[in-house]
Amino acid sequence: MRPNTIAAACLLLSFASTSALAETTVQTNNSIPPSTNTSAAEYTTNQSSPLSTYQLALNYLLGRNGTEKSAEKAASLFKTLAEQNWSSAQHMLGNMYLRGKGVEKNDLLAYKWLSLASKNNMQLAQAIHAKRQQLYLNLQNSLSLQSLNKVETWIAEWKPANLTTQLN
Repeated sequence: MRPNTIAAACLLLSFASTSALAETTVQTNNSIPPSTNTSAAEYTTNQSSPLSTYQLALNYLLGRNGTEKSAEKAASLFKTLAEQNWSSAQHMLGNMYLRGKGVEKNDLLAYKWLSLASKNNMQLAQAIHAKRQQLYLNLQNSLSLQSLNKVETWIAEWKPANLTTQLN
């Protein structure tokens, strides 16, 4: 097995547990009161609407509206929303994985999140078609056909961690 194939297999296994982990995280976060480790803004986010969470993630990403600039915090918030099937957050998270901003650069995860965003939102699908196509070609060079087919099947069968109204 090629080293990239082994890494891809590990990522494929992690995909299966992503939804369960996200649901646990959301449930846990909603019951935690603010502490010295949780900022008031982050606690408010856990108690507020997905739109407010998305806006806070953008604030962290851009360092605006009095929020410290933190791509890592933005990625975490986008991931929470992406796992709830918010296509705009899936798009943002996919781009962050593509560029390695706030997360480790990872073409497979970029492809996953951009594909889900594309699947959930036709306008995004048109806007990110070329980006997804290039990622697919990159993955073809590093994964076996069987692994690539598993990724495609996983994307097709993916279900959100918590059904909410999509942000489009």
